Amino acid sequence: MGERVKRIFRNLNDGVDLIVFLNSVDPHIDMSFFYATGVTDGLFEGCAAWLTPDGKAAITTSALEEEAAKKSGLPLDVFRTRDESSKLIKKRLAGHRKIGINASELTYAAFQRLRKLAPRAARFVDVSGAVMKARLVKDAQEVDLIQRACDIASRAFEETLSFIQTGVTEAEVASELVYRMQKNGATAPSFRTIVGSGPNGAEPHYTAGPRKIERGDMIVIDFGAQYHMYCSDITRTVVVGSPSAEQRRMHDTVARAQAAALAKMKPGARGKAVDAAARSLIDRTKYKGRFIHGLGHSVGLAVHDPSGGLSPSSDLILRPNMVLTNEPGVYVSGFGGVRIEDDVLITKNGPRVLSTAPREFLELA
Repeated sequence: MGERVKRIFRNLNDGVDLIVFLNSVDPHIDMSFFYATGVTDGLFEGCAAWLTPDGKAAITTSALEEEAAKKSGLPLDVFRTRDESSKLIKKRLAGHRKIGINASELTYAAFQRLRKLAPRAARFVDVSGAVMKARLVKDAQEVDLIQRACDIASRAFEETLSFIQTGVTEAEVASELVYRMQKNGATAPSFRTIVGSGPNGAEPHYTAGPRKIERGDMIVIDFGAQYHMYCSDITRTVVVGSPSAEQRRMHDTVARAQAAALAKMKPGARGKAVDAAARSLIDRTKYKGRFIHGLGHSVGLAVHDPSGGLSPSSDLILRPNMVLTNEPGVYVSGFGGVRIEDDVLITKNGPRVLSTAPREFLELA
């Protein structure tokens, strides 16, 4: 993991001599802790990762997480009480004058604790920009884990299709899909699975409720698998029975928008230009203004990695080994919605779609 640590420091030029990622309690866990240490199991509440400019890292861990931390091969400080933790943190902070913190993921209480334990002359600086920049471009191991997460989710979706029929509830479809993902090797779902049937499909962040699926329903299914901390994020829209002309038109519009955006997902492209390729196509149809979110986001240790996205205001410049979603959608209140989403690896030769679940407008019996 030394190269990851060095990559973070290469994004800095202000003399930071130590970086600390300090976790609080779930859900306030900094995923950059796992990025820098390479740990792929455990929760690590109250634990810390320490990074130095020479590429070295160390972990201050609770006894609860000691076995998981050992797998990193990094130096460990193990505590059993909060007082022991404070003494170990104070020792790690000693002698450092400019300490980097990931302010976007650090709670105020945790920061106050660091200030109390640090040398009086020490100064804290926010290095979250450098951290996000490093995490945005994936290394080979990260790409492999994301690909595995995509494979698991794609296979689970195909296995779940026969379960989707009239009379089954949205929640039952969601639970079946999560079961299939974990049976196929996922360590967890990436997020709460969305199954929006009929009019519920018009809510982009709907989850899954008690509504029973009816014949003629379009169903927006947004799902992802987590595999050793790394996430996938895929959306497909299907229909039970034969689609109406309007349903077919909506799906075709979104499919063409996604293809237009994919063609732009090359190194050097700007995020806003990729978004515009999809948005302008949709806005030339009767669905103008119905694409109500950004085109995509970075995927990695978080399903919505905080390090970059594709939107009308995005100045992100695409680079090889970024993994971004491509997910245009159309939403019509009271009628339903269509979203098609894939995880895309940017390569020097162009985009490579990592998610393989069938994306055509499937007509389910």
